[in-house]
Amino acid sequence: MELAPIVLFVYNRLWHTRQTLEALKENELANSSDLFIFSDGAKNSEAIAAVEEVRKYIKNVGGFKSVSIIERDENYGLADSIIEGVTSLCNEFGRVIVIEDDVVTSPFFLQYMNEALDIYADDPMVASIHGYWYAVDENMPETFLLRGASCWGWATWDRGWSLFESDGKKELNKKYNKL
Repeated sequence: MELAPIVLFVYNRLWHTRQTLEALKENELANSSDLFIFSDGAKNSEAIAAVEEVRKYIKNVGGFKSVSIIERDENYGLADSIIEGVTSLCNEFGRVIVIEDDVVTSPFFLQYMNEALDIYADDPMVASIHGYWYAVDENMPETFLLRGASCWGWATWDRGWSLFESDGKKELNKKYNKL
């Protein structure tokens, strides 16, 4: 199985970041996985100390095959940071596992994501894999297809990511033009 790189997006929440990384390190595949951490720049002077606190912590993270830290001098905002980070890693590696600094994964998260990336790699019906779905009262199969996405731990390939349109107005206009 080819392991996908993990990309983690952090900002100024040390406690959340610590919880996310500690849970991720409990995954069996963590020590064989490359981790890329994108640290967004402070929005304002009030956020500088908290951003620096997170950056100090992530510089000492271990438990992965490698850790690469990308520190932004300016504040991209979460959406732009994710778009740029996922795009660059998909272009380089062809696939990526994505988490944010407030996601606490199960010890089986990386195994599930990597296996699903392999299983559905050539399935045009699948653009991304998600590790969370809202609780429902119905009995659901172990895996199922949905339209839409969840941001609480996901993975994709360059072919799936190429379908992403960041301009919501453009997508809305395409929908209305079909009516």
